[in-house]
Amino acid sequence: MTGSLIVVSAGTYHLPFDRLSSWVEEWLVRNPGARVVMQHGPSAPVAGAENVEILPYSELLELCRKADAVVLQGGAGGVMDMRALGIVPIVVPRVPGDGEVVDDHQLVFSAEMADLGIIRRALRSDELSDLIDRSLSGEMAPPGTIATPGADAVRALLERPIRRARWYAFLPRGVRSLTAIVAAKLRR
Repeated sequence: MTGSLIVVSAGTYHLPFDRLSSWVEEWLVRNPGARVVMQHGPSAPVAGAENVEILPYSELLELCRKADAVVLQGGAGGVMDMRALGIVPIVVPRVPGDGEVVDDHQLVFSAEMADLGIIRRALRSDELSDLIDRSLSGEMAPPGTIATPGADAVRALLERPIRRARWYAFLPRGVRSLTAIVAAKLRR
């Protein structure tokens, strides 16, 4: 573990992700020889890490290219950036509650990406530690060898036409019915 480079990004989302910071700090306490670069955004910095609030995009990507392990929050942008670099990141999704995110979209997205082999997903501190340890030991494929079985499935999902609801679909049922009648009469 000594001399290994782990890049961690809590993203640039406006809500803090202190759970990720604390999990990384727990791992770093047990592995003090590792170099951790932490882009923490509004989250708590990690004791013992090289903490940066926000790295320039090109610098973050260059660090990820050199990293022995990459850990991200569960946003689609970071995951797709790593995909473009050929990196299989370890992903800790933000969860609703404790002010991390407003809904469960990162849980849903990261579950799908993990099923496709595009990421490695950690939902608990011990899972994150295990995935980092296994990445650094060479037990898992290095970050530069991306899994590809799900690429076609992801492409198909992205190419599917978007189904849009009519503007009145979000109105209460009684108002919606009345609105649909009025809209139909206006179209005549």
